[in-house]
Amino acid sequence: MAGRAAGATPRDVPLLKLEVTSHRGAGGLAGVTTIQRLNTKGGVADGVCDRAGAFLGVPYAADYAFLKKGG
Repeated sequence: MAGRAAGATPRDVPLLKLEVTSHRGAGGLAGVTTIQRLNTKGGVADGVCDRAGAFLGVPYAADYAFLKKGG
């Protein structure tokens, strides 16, 4: 992880900056060097799961930026 910052409110998951460490294939994301999670809204759970093994879904929205170095 290259960076992390708090969301706009305590209810928002953090903003993230990730550096790509390896690539596979030649698709649309080939050559991406950095991924950023921006403008997060929601995603922080109110509590815990009701029982062990249960899932707790928490809706959130975010923008993701996939950056390539200029060449």
